[in-house]
Amino acid sequence: MTTHLPCPPLTVPTEGTTTRIAGGTATLRPLGPGEAEPLEAVFAGMSPESRAERYLTPVPRILPVMLRALTAVDGRDHVAWLASVEGRPAGIARYVRVGAGTAEIAFEVVDEHHGRGLGTALLDAVTTVASASGIRRLQAVVAGSNRASVHLLGRVGLSFRPASGTLEADSPFHLLTPARVDRAAVVRLAFGVLGPEPGASPRSTA
Repeated sequence: MTTHLPCPPLTVPTEGTTTRIAGGTATLRPLGPGEAEPLEAVFAGMSPESRAERYLTPVPRILPVMLRALTAVDGRDHVAWLASVEGRPAGIARYVRVGAGTAEIAFEVVDEHHGRGLGTALLDAVTTVASASGIRRLQAVVAGSNRASVHLLGRVGLSFRPASGTLEADSPFHLLTPARVDRAAVVRLAFGVLGPEPGASPRSTA
């Protein structure tokens, strides 16, 4: 029987783990509950086209109800990770548990950092946490035009099919090979422990 890591009480994190991206480095850390400023900064750095691809509809601004939902992280059923470049919020990836062993995943990166590998690093971080938390399947819904997300999520095993103007996936997943983040550091930050307990380490295969 697999033992999963416990989640400590959440506070706004003050430390992160550094990873290399094209042309520099990024710092990744969990997003704290109610932590709205980084999310608003990432949203502000996205073009209208990028926002529409992320939220599947034009979103000129974040409404209060939307902001409350996106910042209602708890470290277990709703997990979000922030990537910062040179101290500025640059991307967010998250998953929300939707059933036993299943979660829906989504991510966004500000336009100026597209193509630098930031989305890949964020994906590696949140799938590492998901795996250590007992998540075995991932769901995703992306715009039909969002080929970059389809390709990236395909690297962890998601297979997409057309569905009412979007593309949907519901698949077992595996971790990226090779790793793009320090997974031991990600687990330590996510769960407040020195590393995974025996039997609770992130899986490398589906």
